[in-house]
Amino acid sequence: RPPTTDKNGITMADDEKKGPSKKELKKLAKKAEKEAAKAATKGGGGGAVANNNKNGSGNGALAVAAAAAAAKANQVYRLANVPADGTTNACTLKSCMASVIYGTPLLPGGAADDLPFVHGPALLYGDVSSACPAVAFGGNGIVKALALANNAGEGKNNVTPMVDDWMEYERSELRPALSSGNAKKIEAAMSKLAEALEEHGGTSVLAGSEPLSAADLVITLTFLHQGNTSVALPSSVQSYVDTTKNSPAYAQAKKLAATLLPPAPFDPSDPSLLRASSAIFADAISSAFPSAVSLGIEIKAFKCKDIRHGDYQCNVAMPLFKKLK
Repeated sequence: RPPTTDKNGITMADDEKKGPSKKELKKLAKKAEKEAAKAATKGGGGGAVANNNKNGSGNGALAVAAAAAAAKANQVYRLANVPADGTTNACTLKSCMASVIYGTPLLPGGAADDLPFVHGPALLYGDVSSACPAVAFGGNGIVKALALANNAGEGKNNVTPMVDDWMEYERSELRPALSSGNAKKIEAAMSKLAEALEEHGGTSVLAGSEPLSAADLVITLTFLHQGNTSVALPSSVQSYVDTTKNSPAYAQAKKLAATLLPPAPFDPSDPSLLRASSAIFADAISSAFPSAVSLGIEIKAFKCKDIRHGDYQCNVAMPLFKKLK
């Protein structure tokens, strides 16, 4: 084969040619993603792919690393099926407080229509520009998932067998007792809780734990938003609940919950045609593109400036296309 020359007419050996093209780098990145996925499936924890070009510059490996970092950066958590009363809903607020405490951001997730058996919020995880699968549902399950997603380790260290025990207590003993209104069941549940608080300093049910552990979070929010509010609490339990109620994390969680609420539904009794048009557009776009809500696009109708274009319009088609392409 004849020797290759560069643009200056200087002959180059095969091993002196430049690194891979952009197209080749994309292929290498895709190959690395597939290999990483296979490694994760086998439990190998993934591995680095060395793909240096012939002159040893390492462009291939750098491209693979950059692609992997970019793919990871695009992964987000979304909260789907948030009810209209999300700012006072216990499951939604558990999810939002866990997001605040463990530093795991939450985006709106719209409706998870593929989970007909789930009647409350569901946690989705996946690429920011596409539909995401569900990874957890139920307030306690979502709290654990967001804690375990904490990269710094604080969240992971917060999910222990003892935390699991107290979450199970909240789900199977405290919550049913408060909902039933049965005095004996409530007294039994309160007694167990008060005893643990007295033993561990009054601010947590866990030994040596700071206030607002994952267990404390789910228990206190049940009192605040899911239990029978007419029940008189022992002073130690009331103080324990107030620790959460007066915390900055609780205030931030309520603000976060407000950003995750679904678009306002069409209200035939509302005389505003603009609000009615916005509601209809939002419903149609959310049904066609469930991930649209989490992309930061405001779905809102406007009066047409030119009567030839109609009465109302919604200018989300192009922004949505740019986000989803």
